[in-house]
Amino acid sequence: MKKNKLNVGIILASDPNFLGGLALYQKNLISCLSKDVNLSLIYKGSENKKKIDKEVNFFQIKAPDISFIGNFIFEFKVRNFLKRNKFNLLNSHGFTGLWMESSKKNTKLIHTYHGSTYHFYKNHLKRFNKLKRILFYPILIIPYFIERFPMKKANQVICVSEHVKNDLINLHGTRKNIDVIRTGVDLKDFKLRDKKKVRKKLILDEKKIYGLYVGRGGFWTKGLDKVINLSKEIYKLDNNFRLIIIGAEKNKVKHLLNNRFTIFLPPQQRKDILYYYNASNIFFSMSRCEGGAPTMVTSEAMASGCLIVTDKEANQEIFKDKINGLILSGDYVKEGKRILKAIKNKKEMKKIINNSLKTIKNLSLEKWGKKYLNLLIN
Repeated sequence: MKKNKLNVGIILASDPNFLGGLALYQKNLISCLSKDVNLSLIYKGSENKKKIDKEVNFFQIKAPDISFIGNFIFEFKVRNFLKRNKFNLLNSHGFTGLWMESSKKNTKLIHTYHGSTYHFYKNHLKRFNKLKRILFYPILIIPYFIERFPMKKANQVICVSEHVKNDLINLHGTRKNIDVIRTGVDLKDFKLRDKKKVRKKLILDEKKIYGLYVGRGGFWTKGLDKVINLSKEIYKLDNNFRLIIIGAEKNKVKHLLNNRFTIFLPPQQRKDILYYYNASNIFFSMSRCEGGAPTMVTSEAMASGCLIVTDKEANQEIFKDKINGLILSGDYVKEGKRILKAIKNKKEMKKIINNSLKTIKNLSLEKWGKKYLNLLIN
């Protein structure tokens, strides 16, 4: 342990090795903070164990891998863990916060909201018919009270976007010390590369137009069905179009894959996925409910030189239509034509991509890390 440095604990309700947005966020946070503080990661797993890696303490706390019940048990065990371990600062993420009741008086509590859990589950109700919505609506009281707790108990609240901040304030009321820090992206890994060479490396056709969808979460929340419907219209206009789908669970999306233009790939390693961004012309960011604005994969695609195609429902905030991306209406026949027109107009594409690159440079991992560290230690 480094002397004269703050002891900081980060609490996460999922395994940091899981290949998902929140886990990647955590890894970036560790890399940005570990040099300046004594860092410990506390997370839910299949067994109780501790390890030290690159001067970071990892505490895995055993709890069932069941949504609500598993998280409640994890929260209870975290409370006991904190009674035995002292931290100057605790920063929690995701579906956590009930442990705050047992934290020590001289410990600063910061909670990061990556989205509103209440709105996430409310969004899922849209999939049901009217009767099911009425039956399941009372369940929303659970995420409402759980996410309310950090809003009332934490000394500081961080939100990853303005709409998350507004969602929370509308639900739980205004409070002091609530800030927005948009998620950073590693511009050393995600950058422009020679498209021709990258396509050759990935064995992709040099002359095709490639769209890209990346997402491991639920396909409906991530908007894969919307991407497919839009892609059908693009393919009708130009049969050189192909859609690369990475990370979705095949057994859940196979009903969407029966199209000549789809290329399905399982989850890719981080060292490989960056090349798919470079190989693609378009990145589709059309989720129905997301916290980040931009989401992590969207920011990676921006840094890699993709044309970002999004819509108002995705609420990506940092985009202006035809300036640094395309924001769609619901008319996919009309929008398919507009997308192809933009792709084939080299002057317009260059302008949009250059503006997109300028936008994302302000969200570099280094700038994000400095903002986060400054807020934690000050």
